[in-house]
Amino acid sequence: MKSVYDPEVDVLTIVILDDVLDHGEDIGEGVIVHFNKKNIPVEIEILNAKDKLIDWIRMALASQTKPKVATS
Repeated sequence: MKSVYDPEVDVLTIVILDDVLDHGEDIGEGVIVHFNKKNIPVEIEILNAKDKLIDWIRMALASQTKPKVATS
């Protein structure tokens, strides 16, 4: 697996398998999954990557810092 970031268009591409792309599916919020002819995911494209990654990191950090509730 490898990733490539293109700052000119703010797109992060995550290559899962080194295979020929057949088709892509927009799964929403600027995330596109590309598949091969066997319908196996080959790569993921994240549009407007900077904003999304910053939001995802903030959410991950927030979920780790939530106070734990004591149970009796």
